[in-house]
Amino acid sequence: WSWKKKHLVLAAICYMTFMTDFLAGYGVPMIIPQAKEWKLTPADSTRSLSGNTFTQGFGSLVAVPFAQRFGTLPVMFWSTFMTFFMTMASALCPDNWIGFIAIRVVQGFFATAAQVLGMTVIQDIFFFEEHVSKLGIWGWSILIGPYFGPFLASFIMSTQTWRTAFWIVSAFVGLGLILVIFWMDETSFDRLNYNNNPPRPETYWKYKVQTLSGIYGYRAQGKPTLLQGCNELWNVFTKPQFYALFFYHGATYMWSVGINGSLVLFLVPPPPKGYGFNSTSIGLIYIAPMIGVVLGELWGHFFNDFIQARFIRKNKGSFEPESRLWAVYFSTIFTAVGLGLLGVGLQNLWPWGIIALLWGTYIWSLMTSTVAISAYALDCFPKNSAAASALLNFTRVFYGFLVPYFQNKWASAVGANWSFGTQAIICVLAFGIIPLVQKYGKRWREETALSPDVIIVAKVE
Repeated sequence: WSWKKKHLVLAAICYMTFMTDFLAGYGVPMIIPQAKEWKLTPADSTRSLSGNTFTQGFGSLVAVPFAQRFGTLPVMFWSTFMTFFMTMASALCPDNWIGFIAIRVVQGFFATAAQVLGMTVIQDIFFFEEHVSKLGIWGWSILIGPYFGPFLASFIMSTQTWRTAFWIVSAFVGLGLILVIFWMDETSFDRLNYNNNPPRPETYWKYKVQTLSGIYGYRAQGKPTLLQGCNELWNVFTKPQFYALFFYHGATYMWSVGINGSLVLFLVPPPPKGYGFNSTSIGLIYIAPMIGVVLGELWGHFFNDFIQARFIRKNKGSFEPESRLWAVYFSTIFTAVGLGLLGVGLQNLWPWGIIALLWGTYIWSLMTSTVAISAYALDCFPKNSAAASALLNFTRVFYGFLVPYFQNKWASAVGANWSFGTQAIICVLAFGIIPLVQKYGKRWREETALSPDVIIVAKVE
């Protein structure tokens, strides 16, 4: 494929990856007006956010067997189509908060496919030495979505109702559907036995219809069954190098979900209990984590490439995945500092500029660690990248889903300084698993057929 075609595919899947958490976070500024409309407490009003986030995890697991059996493109098409339909349904929902929660739950289930298949598509169409930089772009689209959603929605909500806001965002999802149809192409071909691939239809539109619908993938030979796809998820999950990362990644990422959903409850109350932010002010403070994501992508792009190139030169063309985890050492320091000081700042009502800086620092550190961990998982499970990606996504969702249920009560009981400080300590303790992965990771890879013993990148004379 040409450079242009590869990057059009990457752009389409990154756009829908961005839209996944964009749609989840889009509802954050609506918590207060919906609570007033439906006569709920703000905590009860957040149920739609938690439900949307929770079903993303299960949707990611379901997407994998279908993508392996029918191809990545039909899963992307049908999931995006259903996301578009459920986004419009959010605007049309009758005056019933239970119905709205149900619609947002279904929306989250379908919206997550791009976050799962992005890592697989990158592996399919880019060379090994390009993986970490492309994963950085894909990781950027994952992490910036939860903050751009509330940012945009806050400005829309300053002049429009929340139903109008959902009509507006339906156009964003519709654009994603158009990109999937016209920019994406099927990437999951059998590269070892070409006879397993069905003959390509003679016309462009026949090929499009067959690949988008799943007919083309259904006709392919040698693909795993749905049951085999489910079994692959279990095989990856039970490998020690994965469930070790399951613990670390979840324990550090989960607090970002809690902050995104609950920070508005710290900012809206007037002094001395809060900052007295209005809708516009809430939107503006979300610029801080977005800057953190952008700077994290820039840093991670060069730093991870530096680690990879240095190790390859040092080992004369061979590469061991565990070397990628050195980036996590650096990021964990800023994870703990950002979280801990953020709690102290909220407790003592530090100037909002400092609050924004600390929040952005924490998100910056998450961006750098997420790329390193995703690249390590891809290196360890190159033939099971969809399963590894789905399980990483499930990790983020599973841990993150729990936090909004206790974040506010915890902070109210012991203070934001102690609750966020404890979260920082948990991140530091979770880091203890990383040296163990680096020490025993090679042995674990040698003991399973799913992982390569070593990656030969180039022959060095």
